[in-house]
Amino acid sequence: MNSRFSSKRIIISIVSISAVAFAIYQAQNSSNENDLKNAKEKKSTLYAAFDSKIQSGDPRLIGSDPNSQYIENLRFLPLIGFDENGKLQNFLADEIIPVSNKSWLIKLKKNIKFNNGSTLTADDVVATYNAIMNPEKNFPPSPRKAAFNSVTVFKAKTPDEILIELKEPDAAFLNNLVIGILPKEAILTAGPNKVDNQGYESGPYILKKADATNWLLSRNENYTFSEKPKMENLNFKIITDSGTRYAALIKGDIDLAQNAIDPDKVALIQKSMNDKFQILSAPKLATTYLAFNFRDPIFSNLKVRQAIAYAIDRKSLLQFRLQGQGTLAKGMFPANNFYYDNSLPEIQYDPQRAKTLLKEANIQDPITFAIKVSSSNKSTVEIAKAIAANLKDVGFQPTVEMLENSVFLDQLKKGVASVWLSPWVGFKDPDHLRFVFASNMVAPAGGNRGAYSNPNIDDLLQEGREEIIPEKRKIIYDQAQQLLSAELPYVYLWHSLNIAVTGKNIEGYKLYADGRYWSIVNVTKN
Repeated sequence: MNSRFSSKRIIISIVSISAVAFAIYQAQNSSNENDLKNAKEKKSTLYAAFDSKIQSGDPRLIGSDPNSQYIENLRFLPLIGFDENGKLQNFLADEIIPVSNKSWLIKLKKNIKFNNGSTLTADDVVATYNAIMNPEKNFPPSPRKAAFNSVTVFKAKTPDEILIELKEPDAAFLNNLVIGILPKEAILTAGPNKVDNQGYESGPYILKKADATNWLLSRNENYTFSEKPKMENLNFKIITDSGTRYAALIKGDIDLAQNAIDPDKVALIQKSMNDKFQILSAPKLATTYLAFNFRDPIFSNLKVRQAIAYAIDRKSLLQFRLQGQGTLAKGMFPANNFYYDNSLPEIQYDPQRAKTLLKEANIQDPITFAIKVSSSNKSTVEIAKAIAANLKDVGFQPTVEMLENSVFLDQLKKGVASVWLSPWVGFKDPDHLRFVFASNMVAPAGGNRGAYSNPNIDDLLQEGREEIIPEKRKIIYDQAQQLLSAELPYVYLWHSLNIAVTGKNIEGYKLYADGRYWSIVNVTKN
């Protein structure tokens, strides 16, 4: 009895141990399979960091936030784009033929397909632009509408040809044709921001998932414009805290961070981690500035603006806060731009002169105000605090108000900020000055967020817009820049560099002057 019982117990034990071992094996095998799956997914996916939310994925509603534009042309091809240096480059447009100084015939490339298999034609292009120029009554106005106010004709002549005519010459007009094209079907049926997961993309990637923290794109297997991208997936991770972005990069959760890592951390990586990371840098179409709201009687006073300009120690800020990653600005355009005016005066740091100008402004009460800034970039916030300290030294009483990026942009559009710190990024043509400073471009119609107005400036900027000869345009824009320099609607700070940090295993990525990610289609991950 005892012997049989012992044998039975042994058999049961062996079976039990075998079952446990099998379960452990199955669990380990499942874990290994998951590990292999995760490793494969990670190798086939490029992870990039964005510092702020993507406001819209609908080309009809994309506005001034750069991240929306960076995603746009990876999904929806435009008529034209720009090369690495910011020069015009044909995309869907096969040929652009000037008919006069205010009209063009655009011939489209043939056999370009949307993801749903339909062929992209002139009707799709016309429908997309018409939705922006003449939106339906129940559709929100497009932030891009103002760029097309002078259009009188935008029609399809044939399935592959488009005719565009303007009321007046506009030398910068072609720069506006960067809008991603939707199918006519989408224009007729898709409501605002309802263009996802419908097969409407013609670009190298299609959107698979989008939320507040991730935009996941997958390779468009029906892409016919050029060779298919090498990476199967792109995951744009939206990490609004700069410290968290840096930690994700160091941990390996991020493969690419373009203009998203604080300058001091870039310097640290360059100094002590160059075995794991590579740093790419190049000139950038970007200008950081401090701006004023002319609706506020305090800041419509020129002497107040001058006092602020002389109180800011820009050289020290550039050297120590930005680690020298940029050049001081005298105007909107960097020195390598054709429209840069070398004769513009450089405002020197002169706190004593600032104090004198503040007294001459004859404002009795202490000048208390908030410098508004997006909280998405720690470096920009620290710069705003340093500027506030400079201004306190000469008698101002500023504070720094950090706002979530969408709130910050909304306040600028509504004109409720008196003073703010921000960059303009990606401008290609001197007509950008009209968008920013013309009286008829007060936000939300354009980028004139401070309601600055000067009839002489308006006339010059309109004249520059209509002149098509670059050398003559430069003379006009030099005059405009001289007037703007004297009136100081902006205190220009610096032109930052394009900086990208990638893992050593990332190959093929190139920086574009306007910050776009088009070279991502050639990236490989080893």
